[in-house]
Amino acid sequence: MFSYKALLGLFVVALLLEDAGFILLSRGMKATRADPGERGRIRAILRHPEVLLGVFLQALYYILLLGILRDLPVSQVVPMTGLGYVLTALLAKLFLRERIPLLRWGGITLITAGVVLIARSGG
Repeated sequence: MFSYKALLGLFVVALLLEDAGFILLSRGMKATRADPGERGRIRAILRHPEVLLGVFLQALYYILLLGILRDLPVSQVVPMTGLGYVLTALLAKLFLRERIPLLRWGGITLITAGVVLIARSGG
């Protein structure tokens, strides 16, 4: 059994893996848009390296999440995944050059405030 701080650190690593996976999946899916026909597109998706790596990172995230759920209450862990919204927005802005409107940042800030309250409720 890990300490609460170690579990939170592991949780941050898991979120980084998840969000890196999202960025790779997005890039890979956009890259396969030009493939003609449904069969050709599915084949391209299943062979695209960014899609495959994105799926792998998502799988690692879920494996880590299972370990975290073993030691922390689900009522705490699942709401804390809301921090992923912050990381996803930052990574999307940085790597995908997405424009993120102020209103969306406001929503992400509210979610983050809720995550902080949940995390401070202890383990």
